[in-house]
Amino acid sequence: MSDTEQDKQENAPEVNMAELAGEDLNAPKETEENENSHLEGNTEPEGVDPDEVNLVRPEWLPEKFWDAENGINNEKLAKSYSDLEKKFSRGDHKAPKEYDTKFLGENIPEDDAMLNGYKDMALRYGFSQDDFEGLAKQFIDQQQSQEVDRQEYIRQQKEKLGNNAVELIRSNHEWATGLLNKGLISNEEMQVLDTMGGSADGTRLIRKLRNMSGAKEIPIPSMQGERKTREELQAMVADPRWKTDPAYRARVEKEFYENIA
Repeated sequence: MSDTEQDKQENAPEVNMAELAGEDLNAPKETEENENSHLEGNTEPEGVDPDEVNLVRPEWLPEKFWDAENGINNEKLAKSYSDLEKKFSRGDHKAPKEYDTKFLGENIPEDDAMLNGYKDMALRYGFSQDDFEGLAKQFIDQQQSQEVDRQEYIRQQKEKLGNNAVELIRSNHEWATGLLNKGLISNEEMQVLDTMGGSADGTRLIRKLRNMSGAKEIPIPSMQGERKTREELQAMVADPRWKTDPAYRARVEKEFYENIA
């Protein structure tokens, strides 16, 4: 900056904003009347149609207190608050001296170890009766769901094995038990075989291993999709129906053809 410019700044007069603007900044704007004209008369202000507004639920508000069309459901919110006040006044929010287990039904005895352990844990953490029932029902529902899935799996595996599923599984189990009793396999190895035989594929594999080892067994009709053994075919011919039932004989002949082909 040159000395001349510096001298000009140092000697510049003091000017306020009104002077700099060239008008009285405290005076009403000339356009104020026009800006507020929308407040006069019967003219409706322009804006968004309320029916076209998309309501958005606040993150802090639970779903049960929200209505997609009308917004916050004040009636439900007030009722919930009233119910909560009643619970607090009765002391329902506190852990009771003894939990009521009637909701579990009569299938679980009072001296059940798991139930008593759950009671002790609930008391230790100060569960209310509602908390106690809520968590218990969740556990029961989960157990029931798992049991339904388990039974459906068993049904599917038996279906894969065919009509003689139970006989096939029992035969494999007796064979494995015989090996255990003879000391040929350990308890741990018995558990492996037991687990393997808990599926249709595992049952088939054990049966094949037995046939390969030459193990003797009572003839059982083969599983679906498996060729019949010579012993099974001979047992079918020895059946009295071979001589008396033409339909049975035709079926046996078909089995011979399919197993030889």
